[in-house]
Amino acid sequence: MAPHLTPPATPPMRTVHYACPHLPNACLASLSRAPPPEAAAARLVHTLRQEESSVLSLAADERFIYSGSQGMDIYVWDRHTLSHTASLQGHTGSVLALIHSPERQWLFSSSGDSTVRIWCTQTLSPLYTIIPHGESGDIFSLAYVHTLAQQRLIFGCQNTSLQWVDLSPSTLQPPSCHLGVGDISPAASIYGSLSSNAGADHGALGLSIPGAQTPISSSTPPKHKFFDSFPQPAGRPVTLQRPSTAVLTTASNLSLQRPSTPIAAPKIKKATNCEGTNAVEVADKSEDEPRILSIPSENVIHSAHYGYIYCMALVRDGSGDQVRLVTGSGDEETKLWELPPHRNPILQHTFSHDSPVPSDPAAEETDEDIGGAVLALVVRDGTIFAGGQAGRVAVWDVETLTLVRVLVAAEGVDVLSLSVLGQDLYACTADGYVHRWSSTFQHTAVYHAHSGIILSSIAIASSGVLVTGAGDSSVKIWEVGGARGRKRVNSKNIWPSESIDDIHDEDVLGLVYEGELEAEGADDPSNALIYALSRFVAIPSVSSAREDCKQAAVWLKKCLSQLGADSCLVSSTDNVNPLVLATFRGRPPAPGAQRRPRVLYYGHYDVISAPPLGWESDPFKLSGHNGALYGRGVSDDKGPTLAIAFAVSSLLSRRMLDVDVVMLIEGEEEAGSAGFKDLFESVRDRVGEIDCILVSNSFWIDDVTPCVTYGLRGVVHSSIEISSERPDVHSGVEGGAIVEPMIDMVKVLATLASGSKVLIPSFYDKVRPQPEEERVLYENIAEVTKTTPASIASKWSEPSLSIHSLNVSGPGNATVIPSSVKAKVSIRIVPDQDTDEIAASLVNHVNDAFAGLQSPNVLKVQVDRTADWWLGELDDEYFRALEDAVRNEWQAEPLRIREGGSIPSVPFLEKALGCHALHLPMGQSSDQAHLQNERISVNNLRKGQAVMERFLVSLGKRELS
Repeated sequence: MAPHLTPPATPPMRTVHYACPHLPNACLASLSRAPPPEAAAARLVHTLRQEESSVLSLAADERFIYSGSQGMDIYVWDRHTLSHTASLQGHTGSVLALIHSPERQWLFSSSGDSTVRIWCTQTLSPLYTIIPHGESGDIFSLAYVHTLAQQRLIFGCQNTSLQWVDLSPSTLQPPSCHLGVGDISPAASIYGSLSSNAGADHGALGLSIPGAQTPISSSTPPKHKFFDSFPQPAGRPVTLQRPSTAVLTTASNLSLQRPSTPIAAPKIKKATNCEGTNAVEVADKSEDEPRILSIPSENVIHSAHYGYIYCMALVRDGSGDQVRLVTGSGDEETKLWELPPHRNPILQHTFSHDSPVPSDPAAEETDEDIGGAVLALVVRDGTIFAGGQAGRVAVWDVETLTLVRVLVAAEGVDVLSLSVLGQDLYACTADGYVHRWSSTFQHTAVYHAHSGIILSSIAIASSGVLVTGAGDSSVKIWEVGGARGRKRVNSKNIWPSESIDDIHDEDVLGLVYEGELEAEGADDPSNALIYALSRFVAIPSVSSAREDCKQAAVWLKKCLSQLGADSCLVSSTDNVNPLVLATFRGRPPAPGAQRRPRVLYYGHYDVISAPPLGWESDPFKLSGHNGALYGRGVSDDKGPTLAIAFAVSSLLSRRMLDVDVVMLIEGEEEAGSAGFKDLFESVRDRVGEIDCILVSNSFWIDDVTPCVTYGLRGVVHSSIEISSERPDVHSGVEGGAIVEPMIDMVKVLATLASGSKVLIPSFYDKVRPQPEEERVLYENIAEVTKTTPASIASKWSEPSLSIHSLNVSGPGNATVIPSSVKAKVSIRIVPDQDTDEIAASLVNHVNDAFAGLQSPNVLKVQVDRTADWWLGELDDEYFRALEDAVRNEWQAEPLRIREGGSIPSVPFLEKALGCHALHLPMGQSSDQAHLQNERISVNNLRKGQAVMERFLVSLGKRELS
């Protein structure tokens, strides 16, 4: 949970709102006010970071979150994968406002370049560019009205005017695109402005435009003589001619670096999904360009305010058919407008913010008025909330047209954005804080959300989340729908978390609360997987930390039980971490079948240590950034283990599980699986007859190509120690007079290998020759990885020897001759080398090499642990079923790969259970397993779960005798 913080006890700071540079500087929060009494902080779900530019505006639909930047682009973020999908380019100024129309599947954007653009949210294609009338300056605010009587877009301008355009389908349908209010003309080029004879294009298109105004000479209006309204983002020159297109994110630009050549936007035949009619042809070269709409003078209310029109909101009646407009301005007034169809808005009432605060014993005491520019507006159930420069939120009643009360967020700190979620009001302020008020106007929470000014926010009711954007170039997603003790329901709306709540033992998944959240359109239940992962990662289950590993095992047992498994812990009297055994039982077998298929999943809950040096976040606190989850164990192996558990549980809950799944999860894998064989034998009868073994503990060969692993090398780990009977001595005293253990060690190690060739006698005798099919496979993989088949073979299918470390007795000073030297040596083995034979050959070779030195020192050689190699059966029906599941889920042909590492328990389980093993890698090559900033893609984790569901469903259709 984000901590409840009061404003810091520092001298007042001065801030300037980017979009309001003319406003007087405002002081940050005062320390004279007590924090809210029942502060319940929101839970940070994920952080999205765009290029170095402030997030000025936000919008969202069922698929995407859109963030408008100071750097002219609109970033498109996938709500399912939380990754950057595309950048909408076209504006030549900061993107000041965004709104989404679910009825039209349109996104509206306004900018400091004095234009409004309309984008299709289904194809991310540009549809229209709207040119305001006259010299409007920056366009700060937008409102879209969609009723049976009218469909119009209204926007508020820097020159104090209110302008609107009719966007009903009948006015936009060619060939007679009659707005009745102005001009329509095609853009001369998607990459350029209109030519000076744009009027001639009207006739070429056969457009009927009565009352047409002066032909447009440019798709970008000229600068205003006074406002000079083209703010230049830092580090980027402003161009008035810019492509209107979507730059799609690919594997090569995941870092959000702008490609040098824009990628073409998706093309469709007709924008039927975006228009509701066949209104605009957008396929082919000339028809894929946005059309230009200009606003005529009769659609303009000049001097609608006596200041910039910063914000707008709509007031709807109960049926939604009657809509009124609310506008807020730098003139310290909020105005309420009637919206008669096809006519200019009519001013109904002016709420003056220089009115005194109403006397209310329950309200916070103040002798001041509520003056200051109106910077944010939101409406809830006939109540208008107006956030202002003075750090206060005025509450106006629409029915009585009176000021109800004033909510004080922070003294002298601009309230720059307001959102409503359920009955709660959220106010975002210039000091980076978010404040929350209940339906009874109780100040229930305040938390520090950003390190920069919070410039925008939106509420997504279907997910119970608040999204905030700030001057620190980040968009943050906060789970706030479960606040203040609401009734618990299921895990449908859980989002991934960057913080961990304390929860009761019986509810290890932290199920969400029932509030006013909309059931329809709620987010994917797989969000529960990520929340559970945040709980799992929070337990630092390093193999050597016995108590932490025990806690992790207990948590996992309870988690699997809650997901529907019969689970237990298996322990021994030895100093070994417990084993978790869980069984999910499928539906009864079909008539005539003797039993259900039975699958064993093997995984591990222990992790390697994670010193904080080099980590960008706490390794044992799950954090999300740009579609990836960071934390120790997210990729190896806590994330994949939970993904498989949730896949099984999902099928079980839907009565689609026709196989039994046994999960065997150990806590010693990172330490060589000590004690695993004995623990397994103790539960062998409970495991039962197994048809296939499943493992998910490796990675793709790159970041974009799905893979299936079919081979691992084995390993022999050993220690070589050479010591003398003397203590450590000084080289200036005894150097040259004794036989030094270090020199002996160097000579012995030199006999082990020459370059990449191992010199142990008979070492290569049993190495299996590479088959022709694998040689061809390696050539294909080499093309994907931009390497050579030889380099791939050297890592996967050829044995190797490595010297890992040399440790000496004593202080290790440059003048000390150590009395003891110890080396760590490993050998990777491949089919058909025998582990015991290779281990014995190593010991014998080292003894022989040392004996040839005739040294008085003492040699000790020890084999610490071994693991056999593993090679899958590519023709096995289970392997083919797994490949089919990967292929169908990712819509791509999976690569068959081997790996150079080892998993000791896999070959052991194959021999013990008499069946084949399958290996499904979920992680990408960039996951940094065992390194700093270990990560896993949200998309890979969720698709890994989906792949497993497909695989288990296909197994359930197989008949076993």
